[in-house]
Amino acid sequence: MAKNNFGTALVKNLKQNGWVQLGDTIKRKDKLTEEEKEQICISTSKKKYNSTQGLKTAWIDDYRNLRNKEHQKDPFILFVKQELGLDVWPEFFFSTERLYRIDYAIPIAKDGKILKIAIEQEGGIWAKGNSGHSSGVGIKRDMEKNNLLQSLGWRLIRRQPSEMLTIQTLRFISEVYF
Repeated sequence: MAKNNFGTALVKNLKQNGWVQLGDTIKRKDKLTEEEKEQICISTSKKKYNSTQGLKTAWIDDYRNLRNKEHQKDPFILFVKQELGLDVWPEFFFSTERLYRIDYAIPIAKDGKILKIAIEQEGGIWAKGNSGHSSGVGIKRDMEKNNLLQSLGWRLIRRQPSEMLTIQTLRFISEVYF
């Protein structure tokens, strides 16, 4: 019985730390082949999840990210898809430990590597007061979030709302991607 509990705990721990299960094997996300990544994306997108069940991996197979991608198609997502041919994931959960989300994520598998582009829309930067991102608590939370993003290998692009649908934003994304 103890061995079975140890195995279950080990698998759970690995999944929480960025590993994925493919059939009877467990692999690191950054070591997956293109075919395996496609298999994960296809198999998880066919499942229906609710808030009490589903994968919480902080990647493209996370039920929360699949749900957000399925239900949101805003102008920025359509703009990047049209101009660069890249899939943009809105409100992307990037950590299993924290409930932090990226406004927009572009997770890409390129040349056998995982490329993670995070785009944050910095609204309310000119607002005065003690609410939201401009308060001491909000600024501290954003700093923690940004540091966690970088420690997990994400490249962060920060833009004002008026700058989202611009050539400059496309250039920033292209510099990271191409």
